[in-house]
Amino acid sequence: MRDEERPLGKHLEELRKRIISSLVVIVLFGAVAYFFRFRLLKFLIQASGHENLIYLHPTEAFLTYLKLAVITGLILATPWILYQAWKFILPALLENEEGPFRTSFVLGGALFYLGVAVAIVAALPLTVRLLSSVGGADIVSTFSIRNYVTFTSLIAFAVGIAFELPLLIVLIVRLGFVKPSTLRRNRKYAIVVSFIVAAFITPTDLFSQAFMAVPLIILYEISLFLVSALFRKDATGNDK
Repeated sequence: MRDEERPLGKHLEELRKRIISSLVVIVLFGAVAYFFRFRLLKFLIQASGHENLIYLHPTEAFLTYLKLAVITGLILATPWILYQAWKFILPALLENEEGPFRTSFVLGGALFYLGVAVAIVAALPLTVRLLSSVGGADIVSTFSIRNYVTFTSLIAFAVGIAFELPLLIVLIVRLGFVKPSTLRRNRKYAIVVSFIVAAFITPTDLFSQAFMAVPLIILYEISLFLVSALFRKDATGNDK
């Protein structure tokens, strides 16, 4: 049954079921992650090359482990969440749209995990090393467990979501919402938006903003290359 044939109440009930299903899976994965919380934290510490963490409040360690478990559960449940989103919007899609959207959900999950892996393996140690060196030799960098987990989670999610950009741009071009030449003409606005987004997801210093904005700009350029290769007719610049 297509969406236009279904009453609003059915849509809301379907959405509620999808959300509850996603939350249940997040909780289950989170419970497993909490069981392995010590190993998870040790892995994150070793990934950054930092040595020891401290906690400054009696409940800080417990609440941070709980937060780490929830975040890990959310990351592990991403494929299931994407599947639930796909099943919810499927009735509203036209036949020629189902293929691109199905592919985008599958690739979206893979790209998100790839982004998280790059964040943990490459971006996290580099960022921690650079930011720790800012204070100079006279200042010892000692992180609290809460701030470290928050910072690590922010880096992982930011890079993971950033890796979705090429797929998103290819999808909207494939569906005809925008043309490759339009993306090329508006490259300068993409650069501005990249710095605005970086300002929201990083601290307010210019170094951190640039560190996040530059990869976004690079991913945008990769997206232009992909749409130019996939849609050669539009790549000639004949579109308007």
